[in-house]
Amino acid sequence: MKENLKVNILWLLLLLAGYGLISVLVSVGVLNLFYVQILQQIGINIILAVGLNLIVGFSGQFSLGHAGFMAIGAYAAAIIGSKSPTYGAFFGAMLIGALLSGAVALLVGIPTLRLKGDYLAVATLGVSEIIRIFTTWQMVYFFVVITTIATLNFLRSPIGRSTLSVREDEIAAESVGVNTTKIKIIAFVFGAITASIAGSLQ
Repeated sequence: MKENLKVNILWLLLLLAGYGLISVLVSVGVLNLFYVQILQQIGINIILAVGLNLIVGFSGQFSLGHAGFMAIGAYAAAIIGSKSPTYGAFFGAMLIGALLSGAVALLVGIPTLRLKGDYLAVATLGVSEIIRIFTTWQMVYFFVVITTIATLNFLRSPIGRSTLSVREDEIAAESVGVNTTKIKIIAFVFGAITASIAGSLQ
């Protein structure tokens, strides 16, 4: 517990330093609007990649449906934002999009995550295709920090360690009592929620 706290504090200090540096560069005009938009796009893609890395890199599941979960967040933000263009409505839309993405990932994950390899990839691509039918850089930066720290803490938790064990050797993980299907579904839902946040910010 103390080790996680030290790591989180170190990350927080580094991220605050990064935020301060970007703020100074924007305020003195070194980073103009073009560069700020590029930074926003980089931040959105970091959020998206962190969630996808949890599914593909850490749990070892080959999913092609991430863009669909991003689309749910994007549509939620666009539809609700067009009705009420306020920050409160935007954050509400982001929350609704994340919950919808998590629910869809749960519904899709229960039957499809029993599949392996190419079959799983095709199933998740199909889900993405079914789903398919202006923020400030400070907000993007904030959500990059939140999703990255949440993912790192997830990986250090007992469920995260179980996720890593599933990636390394699913049979060995099952032999020591890890419910591999449940772990894969949790990682899939978590990754879908981060994709939805990136979609809302996009």
